[in-house]
Amino acid sequence: METVLVTGGVGFIGSHTCKALASHGFLPVAFDDLSRGHAEFVRWGPLVNGDILDLAALDAAFERHRPGAVIHFAALAYVGESMSRPLVYYRINVAGLVNVLEAMLRHGTSTIVFSSSCATYGFQASCRHPDR
Repeated sequence: METVLVTGGVGFIGSHTCKALASHGFLPVAFDDLSRGHAEFVRWGPLVNGDILDLAALDAAFERHRPGAVIHFAALAYVGESMSRPLVYYRINVAGLVNVLEAMLRHGTSTIVFSSSCATYGFQASCRHPDR
């Protein structure tokens, strides 16, 4: 069974991705700091409580679980909050991604699925909140 590390694996999208991975024969490992997700959403594989800004935690997860791929959802995504706390967003969304990529390189994992919000591409009709 191939292992897939899912950063942000306890969030809404991450937990559903773990469920889908498990239903297709993969072992999803949810890697999350639990700051915005819920541990009870982890039902299809192990949970690693860790922060993508913590290199030692990433290395430990890679060493223990040896993932063949990473699906990266660990990021902050609230546009309004990003305007009031831009350095926090840069640190997590940019430096955190770099940390994940460097951990992958150190541990020989070469496959990543990088997910981004539709807000990245502007406010398309499909991105609008139904109440607006």
